[in-house]
Amino acid sequence: MTRYQKTDILIGSNNIERLGFNSTKTELEMIDLAIKNKCPIITKAGYSGKWYLKGKDKSLDELKTKINIDLGKHRDGVYIILIE
Repeated sequence: MTRYQKTDILIGSNNIERLGFNSTKTELEMIDLAIKNKCPIITKAGYSGKWYLKGKDKSLDELKTKINIDLGKHRDGVYIILIE
């Protein structure tokens, strides 16, 4: 797992829970859900923002390319976790 600060990809392309998961969920809960649902990207949309699961059926190479393009372009508190 790798964390990328100030980064978000696939905006609007949420695979599970289209409107996101409540911000009260823990990072560990989201990791478990991501693995269960085969979503390699977990997004936290800010310090008190919602969680999103993304990237289902996308290749790791495609996701890494999108991460490199977007790296550091978002506000503080926004981050993604890439599960490989």
